[in-house]
Amino acid sequence: MPDRYDFANLSPIEFEGFCVDLVSAETGLRFERFSEGADGGVDGRHSQARGDIILQAKHYKQSTWSDLQKTVRSEKAKVAALNPSEYYLLTSQALTSARKDKLVQLLGHPSVIAANIWGRTELNAYLAKHGEVEKRNIKLWLSSAAVLDRLLKNDIAIFTEATYDEIERILKVFVVNPSLSKSAEILKAAHCLIVSGPPGVGKTTLAQVLAAEYSESGWELVSISSIEDGFRAFQSEHRQVFVFDDFLGKIRLDHAALARDDSKIVRFMSMVRKDKGKRFVLTTRSYILQAAKTLSEALDDTVVDVAEIVLNLSTYTRELKARILYNHLYHSDIDQAAIQALLAGDVVRQIVDHRNYMPRIIQWMTDEIRQRGVAPLDYPQVFLHTLENPDKIWDKAFRQHISPKARILLYCMYFAGQEGWPKPGVRLDQLRVFFDRSIVEFGEITKQALRVSMFEESLREVKSSFVVVDNGRANFINPSVQDYLSRETADDTILSTLARCVPTVATATSLWKKMGKDLSAATRTKVADGVLTSLLGGQVEGRLPLHELANLVGDLVLATGDFGTYCARLRRLESNEHFWTNEVNLPALIDALSHGRFSHLPHARAYARYLRLQIYKFVSPDREYAMELEELATLASHLGSSKLEMPEQFFNHFDQAVAESVDILDVDKIRSDEDPEQVIGEWLEHIQTIETHTSTSVGYFKKRQFEERIDAIQRHRDMERQEEHYQPTLRSEPLARNSTSSGGFSNSDLQSMFSSLKKSE
Repeated sequence: MPDRYDFANLSPIEFEGFCVDLVSAETGLRFERFSEGADGGVDGRHSQARGDIILQAKHYKQSTWSDLQKTVRSEKAKVAALNPSEYYLLTSQALTSARKDKLVQLLGHPSVIAANIWGRTELNAYLAKHGEVEKRNIKLWLSSAAVLDRLLKNDIAIFTEATYDEIERILKVFVVNPSLSKSAEILKAAHCLIVSGPPGVGKTTLAQVLAAEYSESGWELVSISSIEDGFRAFQSEHRQVFVFDDFLGKIRLDHAALARDDSKIVRFMSMVRKDKGKRFVLTTRSYILQAAKTLSEALDDTVVDVAEIVLNLSTYTRELKARILYNHLYHSDIDQAAIQALLAGDVVRQIVDHRNYMPRIIQWMTDEIRQRGVAPLDYPQVFLHTLENPDKIWDKAFRQHISPKARILLYCMYFAGQEGWPKPGVRLDQLRVFFDRSIVEFGEITKQALRVSMFEESLREVKSSFVVVDNGRANFINPSVQDYLSRETADDTILSTLARCVPTVATATSLWKKMGKDLSAATRTKVADGVLTSLLGGQVEGRLPLHELANLVGDLVLATGDFGTYCARLRRLESNEHFWTNEVNLPALIDALSHGRFSHLPHARAYARYLRLQIYKFVSPDREYAMELEELATLASHLGSSKLEMPEQFFNHFDQAVAESVDILDVDKIRSDEDPEQVIGEWLEHIQTIETHTSTSVGYFKKRQFEERIDAIQRHRDMERQEEHYQPTLRSEPLARNSTSSGGFSNSDLQSMFSSLKKSE
């Protein structure tokens, strides 16, 4: 049975705190904790007369067994110098008995025993035993699969573009802070909470986390976009938490809605206050709330004041701001070279102490998609430049300095499917097609009057001011342009017009994903109809994996509501040119077709059976080649997380395919340009994945051969490496980990916190 948690959502700092908490609960001992960074081999210490008990936690992003061995080997000298009476080593990696024995051997000290080396399985087991530890460490369960699935099933509109990955990222980077406990107290006492504050300070994130906590406790989650939705969904016999994001308007006060709903909102709050099984969370920008109170006697009420919490920059201590930046960098997919450039010198301190520090800017600047095209060495300067210009003065330039054609070009560029490394940006040849279609569709020019030079002329207008052009590709000059365009394009006419002009399936996917969830059903129907018309009319080029294309087309059909017509037309479409089949990624799609969101579409279940057959054939013994171990591991992982049931014969074939795949692996045939330790380590990880998610058992002797070869490589490297003498140093005083700490977080503490992100040369 798979472990409940893999701890990937925790940063190293959070993992250390969790480990100290868990060992303390299990042993009944109080452990002293130390500031982040160079810890001298100690993350937790319990002092006693017969010798210290030392705790060390090891948790790194995407680390392998080989990485863990290297790290533990470097701890040997520290353990010897510390000479503890007992030693605990905790890691988020899964450990076998053999691997534990290996770690004991590597550390080579009498205090180190296998029973006190806890891997992922042991951590989960002790968590099950100590439920209070799980409850205290909310980051554990906050972004677990169960919570994320529940949030998605409740259609939580407060999550921007509510996809699994986006929700997961929001909850991963969240830093527990005093606002959370204070908000929870207000909500518990008053049953209502209005979260107000300036743009980008974290209002919606706070609402999201509160909603997730209540959802985990079994409350029904109800996201509303109007107060009428709240009244309709109110059920006295159920425990319910209502969430109303930007309830007075997203950018400015909605006067019409205020005049219509102000008294209703207060009345609904009164209903909630009287019912112990109800909670109501509302978010708004502070200036909008103040304007509303000026105009509305109902909102200028003691009930509203009691329920309000104001978020502003003073909410965040220096340590909290540092933790927010740390978490975003740790979980970011940005080029490591850029992160290392940011960590050099004094840039981190400048960011944390900047007068314009704002969580939203940190989010922007650590979003890999928004940073594509920024050279790693330029990243620190771009980050600081964005902080210097938080208001993003694009509006005047956009509306007054460029032509309507240039504005349409920026619309197209925003929605065009951008490619990533090694050549980030939008290809100009694809952008040209999108632009040419769009300026005709917007009525800027007739098709007959369209000239080739119009694209170059419009591109010249925005070049160096809004975009940069390099190597036949265009990129936005600053991430904030995209944020501006995301608001500017949230328009019925713009979206539906662009939908009819998409040149590629990648652009169609990008346009559909970038549409805000708060758009009306009518707008979404128009956009879906436009994209499907382009696809069915043969105007769209390009290819996607089948599971991605099927999810896009399925969502579009659902949005139109015209299932029968579109499904019939799609069946007649020769769409093979638009996709390729990657069988290992099909289980989730089959779930959606069989009993998920697409199950009520015509022929959905029949297509699911067809795809199931494709997976069956994928591992058929009729193959003339041995399958890749990595793709078998991926398939095993996806089967393990889906509801798809396969026949026994399939797993017999799967076992045979695994045996063949492992059999051809030869440690003596690893290419000279590859690191044998890394290659063999990946083989072992793939084998572990297969064995975790299926009943397949890979040959003992083959695995043993791999492990022995890694041991031999490491012994050889140890002999070549000059022994380094290490003198451990500990801080004389533990650093308070309480998120409410308000002072004493020095520059030295700041450097120590970020030292774990630095890569050794």
